[in-house]
Amino acid sequence: MFNNSAFMKAQFQPRTTDIKLDALQLFFEGDEIPLWTVRGQTASELARAIESSSKQKNLDSIIKAIGSNKSQIDDLKAAIGIGDDTPADVIKRLEMLQVCSVSPEIDLPVAIKLAENFPIEFYILTNKITELTGLGADIKKPNGSGKTKVLKAV
Repeated sequence: MFNNSAFMKAQFQPRTTDIKLDALQLFFEGDEIPLWTVRGQTASELARAIESSSKQKNLDSIIKAIGSNKSQIDDLKAAIGIGDDTPADVIKRLEMLQVCSVSPEIDLPVAIKLAENFPIEFYILTNKITELTGLGADIKKPNGSGKTKVLKAV
């Protein structure tokens, strides 16, 4: 039987993992290991990522309303990294990567540039975020006092 009381008392933390991305070694300093840390999503973050493709369509309409000609519209879309042919799955994953990159912390332009130039690494990272999300949060372990108890012989 599910223990409501224990569940409500439990403290949780985001589930994270480090992913070694050798293809990005050039962008890490010196001999630093090219590790990218990602975490799982919360329910709200997952919903926002899923909805991001429809938001992109709304943004596309706004850009068309602002732009005075096709060239200006294309320039505005290029400036924010979207296009008419950007798949909804990629838009969702861009949102996921931006929000769930723990280290390095990135913004949308970095996520877009990574997706365009390192698509395999982009999918490795976002697939791992999906996997971590499916596993749920980690339970926080209580911190020990740091003292070791000595057992006395009787």
